[in-house]
Amino acid sequence: STSLLGSRVRGPGWFPGDPLLTIPAISVSYSVGVSLGTLQPVAVSLYVNNSISIVETFNVFCETRPGRDDAKMVVGAHLDSVAEGPGLNDNGSGSASLLEIVLQWYKLGISPVNKVRFAWWGSEENGLLGSRHYVRDLQLNSPQEWANLALNLNFDMLASPNYQPQVHNGTAAPSAASVNGSQAITRVFLEFYNSRSLPYVLVDMSGGSDYYPFALAGLPAGGLGAGAGALKTEAARSEFGGLARAALDPCYHQPCDTIDNISYKALAELSGAAAYAIERLATIHELRTFLQAA
Repeated sequence: STSLLGSRVRGPGWFPGDPLLTIPAISVSYSVGVSLGTLQPVAVSLYVNNSISIVETFNVFCETRPGRDDAKMVVGAHLDSVAEGPGLNDNGSGSASLLEIVLQWYKLGISPVNKVRFAWWGSEENGLLGSRHYVRDLQLNSPQEWANLALNLNFDMLASPNYQPQVHNGTAAPSAASVNGSQAITRVFLEFYNSRSLPYVLVDMSGGSDYYPFALAGLPAGGLGAGAGALKTEAARSEFGGLARAALDPCYHQPCDTIDNISYKALAELSGAAAYAIERLATIHELRTFLQAA
């Protein structure tokens, strides 16, 4: 038997409120397909025990009082986990880091040049629904508010036990309109790592987290992660330590994603990089000029 975890609505043209698919569809995991491929000829019978539930979800926001409204930053992390696990790394690590950054800003009295809207997205694991709704709602109903946004930062899984620091590569942004600004955001994260002689890896900006709706709509975006279910290579083990041929997060989307699944070394490093980038970008005068100078 197999369990399909974290199913998502992936089509970029689908948004909350659009009609659901009307053609029944099921799938099995790749490993099951490989196993069946060795048994030819083979007859397969599938028993499907499934249900569709429509529930209400929500996003949570807080925003700095000072700062320019016309160069606003949206800085986010998803607040939900998959149903199969408690999600302490995915994404308690990102959402808690963001909350701690907000608290530290308040304690330190940081006054940004550019207003920052901190966001905790709902229903990321079901298809980036919270962030997709936010982007689409602003574009359709508050076009001036959308025009005021300068960039998006995203922090998803910052404490993977077998981690390697992953910086989103702005060159690979999904929309040509967002590439220049996304490259500038990438360079800000690299300032943190290079100034401390810390290793990192650049990763493509595929549709795996909440930066995607922003970048797809043309807004500069970027962010960090520590890795999910991919296996660490021998070369990566030599550079970052840890275990080769083991998942970066061995409890990714599983019940064992508990407090015992947290690397505090990874959390300290990546949350520090997040705090650096947020403050650095929030205190740049003429942020839009900076972003387009890439």
